[in-house]
Amino acid sequence: MVALLVSLRWRQLGHQLARNPWMIVTLIITGMMALGFLALLAVGLVATRFAAPDAAVTVLVITGAVITGGWWIGSLLVSADDSLAAERFSLLPVTARQLLPGMVIAGATTIGGLATTLALLLMLLGWSVSALALVAGVLIIPLALATCVLGARVLSGLLARWLARRRSRDLVMTIGVLLAASSGLLINLVLTAAREIGDAGAAFAGVADVLGWTPLAASFGVPASVAAGDIGAAGLRLLIALVTLAALWFAARALLAARLVAPIQSSGGGRVRSGGFIDRMLPATAVGAIAARSLRYFRRDPRQVVNVVMMLFLPAILIGVIFMNGMQEESIGFGPVVTLVPAIDALLAGTIIQMAIAYDNDAVALHIHTGVRGSADRYGRLLGFGIIAVPLLLVLCVASCILAGRLDLLPGSLGAALGLGAVSAGAGAWAGSFLPGRAPAPEANPFGRGSSGGVQSLIAMAVMSPITLILGAPALGFAIAAFWTPSLGWVSLGCGLVIGAAAIWGGGVLGGRVLERRWPQVLAEVSSEA
Repeated sequence: MVALLVSLRWRQLGHQLARNPWMIVTLIITGMMALGFLALLAVGLVATRFAAPDAAVTVLVITGAVITGGWWIGSLLVSADDSLAAERFSLLPVTARQLLPGMVIAGATTIGGLATTLALLLMLLGWSVSALALVAGVLIIPLALATCVLGARVLSGLLARWLARRRSRDLVMTIGVLLAASSGLLINLVLTAAREIGDAGAAFAGVADVLGWTPLAASFGVPASVAAGDIGAAGLRLLIALVTLAALWFAARALLAARLVAPIQSSGGGRVRSGGFIDRMLPATAVGAIAARSLRYFRRDPRQVVNVVMMLFLPAILIGVIFMNGMQEESIGFGPVVTLVPAIDALLAGTIIQMAIAYDNDAVALHIHTGVRGSADRYGRLLGFGIIAVPLLLVLCVASCILAGRLDLLPGSLGAALGLGAVSAGAGAWAGSFLPGRAPAPEANPFGRGSSGGVQSLIAMAVMSPITLILGAPALGFAIAAFWTPSLGWVSLGCGLVIGAAAIWGGGVLGGRVLERRWPQVLAEVSSEA
């Protein structure tokens, strides 16, 4: 059964790669990024091992806790994409006792599991501070990996029925996006707190010591205690780790057995309501209908909700980082730069429009069957996005100017944000017609396969970024010049509106022409299950 489940998971991956060449490129790029991260980890461990051996042990325990916690929390984000979910075996004559070993081994041999195993092996560089600690570090590798996999299964199993509800999934995804987006701010907070502490090394050592007694990092605490020469503490921590593993095993088996006889079915988003006031105000044309549908998606589709949340919070987080670093105290240096932070949404605007068709998945066939013109598709999506984005940018620009204490820079802030955003959206309307990207299927996990758009979105970003910077340069340049001559902000606003309107018109026309030639290819690309 173990070999069968492991081979089944890898055959599924092989079939997906064979059906979608873009996924192969995505996998290669992701693998290279993971190898780069592991290389940095190895260099850091070697440097810490020889420069500060005592600190190396502290870093390893905290890193181990982060790895374990990442597995457990990450299970809530990817559980919907589990190809070996219990419900898939509910009609087969198999028991939880037979399935669980194979599912655990299959989870440990995924790409994420193999990367974790490699990271645990690299941690042996740090455990080499002593021979006994190195031996203990080797022995706890399977224990730590099993704790990661089983803990992830138990946590996702305990919350499976709650996550089966649409609103619960949306809430988890939104919180996940906020945590991911604010990770830089959180790291900044930790570093700031560390600077305020007199002896940061002692503080982190204390945190590592406490974590070593918890189920989260008890296995990593074993070699740490051995390195410190405390064999008794090492034995107690090993006992905690083994008891944790046993408890997780029996809990996972009980949850699996329950789901085999009572499968969990995902629920939808509830009753669909009629269009609101804005929907009725839109023109009764193909453009208006597509814009109205786009607005409804931005409200109900968690994949689109994530985009809106990111547009709102990404500038806010960047402003928070700037203020935490005290940059706002400079009268001419960094304070005025805060007013340009809303323009960062231009990066998101282009990607959202570029991937708009991908979010439709095979439902885009309706446009083909009803003879919707390509330009109508492009302008409809741009209009729907604009109804959401423009008020959002106005609020962000006003808020940033108030926080900077420079309301006289509001025209320049608006010019840069609206100009760059409109140019980026127009470029996205054009690029999305031949590089629609990859998106998670409807009702799928927004963090699942295709959540980043795949290689097509990376290529599209490389195409759209220079276009946005070149065409948006006048609006951005005059906005920067307004730091010293505020009246130039009105020039920035004028340039932004004119150039942005031209970019939207051009993107809609050019993108529409490409769509009318490539509708069948686009449908095949966005509806592929691979």
